[in-house]
Amino acid sequence: MGGTPVYDGINLQFVNNAQVLNKNERSILLAKFDTLGNMLWYKVVKSSAEMAYPLWMEVRGDKVHIAGNCAFYGSYSDDWLYYLDTLVYKYELNNIPEEQQELPFKPYHRWTFFAQLDLDGNLLEDHFVETYSRDSHFNGIDSIRRNMPLCMPAISPVHIGNDGSVFVYTFIQYKGYEDQPYTIVVDGDSNKTYNLYLPGNANASIEINNVMLYKFSSNYELDFAKPLIIETDGIAPVAGYPEGDYVKYLFYPFLQGMSFDENDNMFVSGYFQLAQCIPGFGGELNQYPVHLWWDSTHCATINDVSSAEYCNFIIKYNTDGSPLWSNQIFTTKNNNDDGYARVEWYGNTLYDNSIYVLGNAGYDENSLIYFDDGEHLEQFQGIHSNTCFFAKYNAITGEYISHGIVPAENVTGSRTPAVVKNRVFAFSRCNNTLEYWLSTWQDNGQFISVENSAHSSDLIKMDQSLGVYANENGNIIISLLATSPVTFGNNLHVNCPSGQSSAVFALYHNPEFTQPFVPDDSVGIEDYLGRRESDIYLYPNPTSGEAVVCGYMYGYRSIELLDLQGRKLATLLDSPDGTSLPVIDLSPYPAGTYLVKINFERGVSVVRKIVRS
Repeated sequence: MGGTPVYDGINLQFVNNAQVLNKNERSILLAKFDTLGNMLWYKVVKSSAEMAYPLWMEVRGDKVHIAGNCAFYGSYSDDWLYYLDTLVYKYELNNIPEEQQELPFKPYHRWTFFAQLDLDGNLLEDHFVETYSRDSHFNGIDSIRRNMPLCMPAISPVHIGNDGSVFVYTFIQYKGYEDQPYTIVVDGDSNKTYNLYLPGNANASIEINNVMLYKFSSNYELDFAKPLIIETDGIAPVAGYPEGDYVKYLFYPFLQGMSFDENDNMFVSGYFQLAQCIPGFGGELNQYPVHLWWDSTHCATINDVSSAEYCNFIIKYNTDGSPLWSNQIFTTKNNNDDGYARVEWYGNTLYDNSIYVLGNAGYDENSLIYFDDGEHLEQFQGIHSNTCFFAKYNAITGEYISHGIVPAENVTGSRTPAVVKNRVFAFSRCNNTLEYWLSTWQDNGQFISVENSAHSSDLIKMDQSLGVYANENGNIIISLLATSPVTFGNNLHVNCPSGQSSAVFALYHNPEFTQPFVPDDSVGIEDYLGRRESDIYLYPNPTSGEAVVCGYMYGYRSIELLDLQGRKLATLLDSPDGTSLPVIDLSPYPAGTYLVKINFERGVSVVRKIVRS
């Protein structure tokens, strides 16, 4: 954040220094709100070194645990770091011997910090972890080992275990030969310095992409550090590069979610790409199936090229970092040139001995997306350019149980689903309309409903949302990053300044969510659909031109424009299989009041009045 951040019209003066306030760099903001949305306190980490990244927050008992990256390069005399109420300039350190400089205020260092605060925001303790890349030797010259934070600037889940242990799972990149160590240093302590020997390749100039699982004890000694992928087979080297060692470097893992059970067993979800599917890279597969091994017995498998671009996985680890089971999604298509299938798996949620994973999928009639393996094929039905879906697995055995999709095209889900009783919730966006939905399923995959949760005339950045959270009291919270005003489903309006980034969160409450969902069979599906369709509305209304038809629009056939006497003026949209929220355009028509008639495939119609301004 740059300049003075504003909350509800009030400046957040976290430090009385214009240079720090106006420095337009990445920053970390931790804030506490009451249940009415009033801010109680806030803490900030900000640096002139462009390296303040928030990573994680968790409340356990009477403590708030946070983690993030920060840096104090100290290249110039006016470099500074503002860390949780403390501001230090480099020139203040000039007369202090380096061994007496306190963490994190050591010039030329980049850290991942782990801090504990009480519920009033007072700092209780903090720890700082830095890493050093493997040595590289190019043309006989020793290069300087790179200093970096432990966690890369991506999703880096952290968890506090029952015994105070700290689990960290993060993306990592490294160069160098396999016989050169990757070094972890905790709190600058030589007694907490650890050399790791990671799988690599024979060409020290090529960077390896992997994911690392770390576990620290409660006093921040390293218990173990393990890479996600320990071995590969079936991946060919890039043309012109020498054959690699037992881990080829042509994969790009993306960590998306992590959750824990009561015994601190860990569930990790995400996907990886193989380099031959990335334009211009030039790698290839040299055989099928391709395997990426988590350990000697568990692996992800690619049977054809369709799953090479996005191969999705979920893994369960025990507290020692050993995989207990793994599962994945398979995709197939008829041949390399006909059909497409693409799946991206995001966050996961554990509930009642089941693990729920949210994702997005795109596919056509020449492709298949299915779960488990060929003996247990659970295929998506229909044709979708993009759709949000969830999959449910047995948390004990890893067996696939069910899945559900949003029955609409071009819908993008956010990262993490929520589960209450037998309901599964997802926060998703209809890309055609910039309307944001709260989608609900039964946990057996039956679609229940979609509610209009937010609408914006400009882009809301779903990739900045951590998803939706729910509890047994019927409360649901969503978060997003908006660059223009946002209107929520109950006409609550948030006046975000246009063109500026604003963090927005909204709290919903529905007492029905505290009870298991039971379909109302007494009234039948037709009455249920009628009630859903009765909630349809037009936004904005009045309009100077375009308007979105909001609500449950699954299965509409056409949309007509009528005058107030009911005479048809035009067919605005004709969509035999329309499943997404449509946009109508009234700009060709004179100002006045009109009727919009929505005709559904099941033979009913809904009429709404609209004003053309």
